[in-house]
Amino acid sequence: MKRFLFIITLLFATYLLPAQTGSWKIKLNGKTLLSTSTENANANKKKLKVSDWNKSGSLEILFTENEKDTWIRSFLFYDKADNEILRKDSTVHAIISIKKLKKIFAGKKEIIIYTTIAPVNPNIAIRMRRVHLCTLQLP
Repeated sequence: MKRFLFIITLLFATYLLPAQTGSWKIKLNGKTLLSTSTENANANKKKLKVSDWNKSGSLEILFTENEKDTWIRSFLFYDKADNEILRKDSTVHAIISIKKLKKIFAGKKEIIIYTTIAPVNPNIAIRMRRVHLCTLQLP
């Protein structure tokens, strides 16, 4: 019975943790497109210029954790139909070449970038939720 109460308490405590806290910056070819700490589908939508999309640079995501070394973070790249196209695991800083993005998102109209977390300790249970970082509208 004590073990059951402990597990229930642990699950409830991890449910209440504000696990997805921090701020992020999205850069394209070294130019900051977005710098925020709030999830907002409309404000975090950026339309890319043809000239920026045709350069041979990169897309960079930097996530600054409020609580360092607590979570393992992943970045997920989805298309408009909610299909996962690319994933970068165990990182708070990802760089993807535009050449690679153009190849894997060929024919797509948007790149939707999410983040998820997992606890460093695999024995801790948390409620997984995708957090919308940014939507890039392709030219």
